[in-house]
Amino acid sequence: MNGTTKFIIGALATSLMAMAAHSAIGLGTGYIDTLETRARTALGDAEGGATTLAFMRDPALQRIAILSGDADAATRERLLAAVRAVPGVAGARWADDAGAATAAADAPATAAAVTNCQAQVDAAVAGQTIQFDRGFATIKPESDALIAALATALAPCAGTQVAIAGHTDATGSVGTNATLSQARADAVRAALVARQVPADRLTARGFGSTQPKVEGRGAAADAANRRIEFTVSAAGAAPAAAAPAATAPATGE
Repeated sequence: MNGTTKFIIGALATSLMAMAAHSAIGLGTGYIDTLETRARTALGDAEGGATTLAFMRDPALQRIAILSGDADAATRERLLAAVRAVPGVAGARWADDAGAATAAADAPATAAAVTNCQAQVDAAVAGQTIQFDRGFATIKPESDALIAALATALAPCAGTQVAIAGHTDATGSVGTNATLSQARADAVRAALVARQVPADRLTARGFGSTQPKVEGRGAAADAANRRIEFTVSAAGAAPAAAAPAATAPATGE
């Protein structure tokens, strides 16, 4: 792509949110139903058969389990720990303890949880390409399934933050490449937010052609350098503490 073509990016920001339907993938009723079933199984395995469990559904679906029943303090903590250990559960509390859910949901993810989330993102991205319109940041419909898979992978990743990095090849000017890469990273972030991934867990930054994956020029090098990377870290962690990024090649240069 030449510099003139890349320059046609102007008013992209106003249309980013319109490019994706508001799917419930990642936090829909079916997902919460599955999570509820798994949590109840974990509760039974922890000898909490006399305790009832339900996930918050009103006013909005949430990954927070509400437990109720008679239990002493030690039993309550043991059963809460069992439910919170279920992958995808953002928090758990007893019905008479409204403050516990927020604290659990806001807690930074453990190193193991970060590694697991990164692995889920890697698996969603593996072998797939995010396709954009040539010279623009509009994600093509062919990539809807990949974006949906990413949203599903990120749904259980409470307590994490995900850095979305856009990269281009070296065709065109430095400034144009920086603008295009930022617009594309923003587009991916907007598409994930439209699929119910919390906006405050996602950041987007364009690096243009300043961080090539493969040195030099040519078709192979350019294709490798056009990409979107996803790096998972614990909420509040410095970038240096993040796990290795998952890389999705990008077309449309």
